[in-house]
Amino acid sequence: MGDEEKKNPPPPSLSKPAATPPPPSLHKPDPAPSMPPAAGNSGPPVLQEKPIVKDEDQGDDELVHGAMAPLNTRLIAALIDGLVAMGLYLIAWKLLPAFLENLAWVFQFGYWVTRDSLPFLKGQSIGKTAMKLKVEKRDGTTMIKDWPTAVIRNLPMIIPFFGPLIEAIVLFTRDNKPEKGLRLGDDFAKTKVVVWRPEEEAAE
Repeated sequence: MGDEEKKNPPPPSLSKPAATPPPPSLHKPDPAPSMPPAAGNSGPPVLQEKPIVKDEDQGDDELVHGAMAPLNTRLIAALIDGLVAMGLYLIAWKLLPAFLENLAWVFQFGYWVTRDSLPFLKGQSIGKTAMKLKVEKRDGTTMIKDWPTAVIRNLPMIIPFFGPLIEAIVLFTRDNKPEKGLRLGDDFAKTKVVVWRPEEEAAE
């Protein structure tokens, strides 16, 4: 028997080799959802961004009814009034007879010096009406039909070139001073220019 076993060796084992473990997965598991801390347990404070609130009312104090008129709107109103005065001059020059053409300037300067007292404009010039401004006397009385005060106030402005230039320089230099908003004409006539929005005051 021993010789036969040596001549006929047993067949090789058919058992499968041990399976190798799979490579580790590269996919990371999703983190577990965070649970809110239970009542009585103080967790770390959660920082939340505060919404940015824009201050839309910033700078609106100058636009309140009765406040001193801002410099920019006042200059625009003066520019509009200047164009109106020039338009009156051209209309008068066109309509007047030839021998009266030289009197066209009367309409131009007449509007300019009385523009703050005209009753049909309720004491507002066309430029100030457009920019919602109005001239007031410092004692609180109305400017309507107060021709002397209107002429005194606007007389410096009819000096060719130098009048408007000097008044503009005065307004610019006084913009950050207690005399803010007062030009020389306002000093002479004791007047001031204010924001005029009576409909807003009535609504309040």
